[in-house]
Amino acid sequence: MTAIAPARVPTVVQVSRVLLVIVAVGHVVVPLVMWAREAVLRNEIVAAHPEFGAAEVARSADIAVGSAVVFHVVLLVLCLVPAWKLGIGRPWVRRLVTVSQPLGLVFSVFSWSSSAMFHAVIPVVGVLQIASVVLLWVPAGREFFAGRR
Repeated sequence: MTAIAPARVPTVVQVSRVLLVIVAVGHVVVPLVMWAREAVLRNEIVAAHPEFGAAEVARSADIAVGSAVVFHVVLLVLCLVPAWKLGIGRPWVRRLVTVSQPLGLVFSVFSWSSSAMFHAVIPVVGVLQIASVVLLWVPAGREFFAGRR
């Protein structure tokens, strides 16, 4: 019985993994920054809703931070699981990245509209998300995943 040597993971797949990890780090940082800069968030809420009292502003800021934690934990998992599994070359992993990363980009519209705090970062992360998908569909990526069906 002869052992089958594992196929080398193409550079494009390795780079996609790195990009997913970078995006994952962003999903950890965003809620932490929101929590650390809650005063800025409160000021943005007051500017957008001057009719809110102090209690409503505090509650809105708490909801925003709590929602960010939940939202970004889900997106963190949707980055780390495929980053971990991409090397096995299973088509389901590529499909997960192909669906989850553009959805993450679409959902970033909520972050964009809720606070100016991350306006400089959101486009950069969006480019990384799209690049992580594109790299899996270039010829070297397609060949790698086709060989694993």
